[in-house]
Amino acid sequence: MEIHELGGYFIMSTISMTVDTVNKAIAKLEQLNPFDEFAYEYALTTFLTIKGIPVIIDDLGASTTVVRSRTHMKNELFFNKVSDIFIAPSEVVKSFARCNRPFQSKLYSSETRPISYMEIADDWTKKINPGDIVLVTISKWEIQRPLKIVIVTSPDKHLRISDFDKYYGESFDDTIQTYDPETRDAAIILYRFLFEKFRKHGKDDPKTYIITTAYCNLALYLAKEKADAIIYPSVPAKEIGLNFAFNKAVSTYDVFKLISVSRNKMLATLSPYDKMDYSELDIIHAKGFDTTTNEISW
Repeated sequence: MEIHELGGYFIMSTISMTVDTVNKAIAKLEQLNPFDEFAYEYALTTFLTIKGIPVIIDDLGASTTVVRSRTHMKNELFFNKVSDIFIAPSEVVKSFARCNRPFQSKLYSSETRPISYMEIADDWTKKINPGDIVLVTISKWEIQRPLKIVIVTSPDKHLRISDFDKYYGESFDDTIQTYDPETRDAAIILYRFLFEKFRKHGKDDPKTYIITTAYCNLALYLAKEKADAIIYPSVPAKEIGLNFAFNKAVSTYDVFKLISVSRNKMLATLSPYDKMDYSELDIIHAKGFDTTTNEISW
């Protein structure tokens, strides 16, 4: 496995990736049965048959801020521990998400508070009725040292709607021109497939989450010590904002500094178009917090 620094970011590849191996792998992944007990292992080993998984990596600078939101359960008025709003313990992670398998914890976060809310609004809609009160705690974190992030973008210019895809898409175009025609064509096919999966709603589509998680884990494993997170545009937010899934190894208070904690109180109402709306009733800011003592004061 070779590492090349090209155009300000890294791309990892081997010379053995071919159009045939990529097409065969995609065909097998599309046939995946998400309810098979070995579905995840099937997806992971299928990606390995490509034998040249490219991993695009960029820098995430120190001082970058990210936002996390956590919805309160009924009878939970406040979260009083910092650990309650940070990375979830592995044992409570019971299902696949965009970048994790069951019992694998990732520190999910978003670029802004509205994006963070949009990511969890689907869960509200399923559990909340008009007239219900929704409590959400929002925390803002500042990254204390540079991290490396894995990128998934589109090889097709006409599909690059977000600023994220326009920026990385141009770099992708420049980079693949340095490869032989067979490898270049194979990379385009693979990234076209990955782009479609990462931009697809997956909460009611377990196959999509199994495929994206298999790629994330393989990419992060291949880029061990060279990548700390996956970055991807928010699907619910129509790709106008970014989400992050940080590895457990870097999800520490040494790397993430807590900047602020607030609790938002909202009222759920039904819009004229039969969609749930949420209006802010109140917001309370924590008086203090301490990651050393694990305490939040309200």
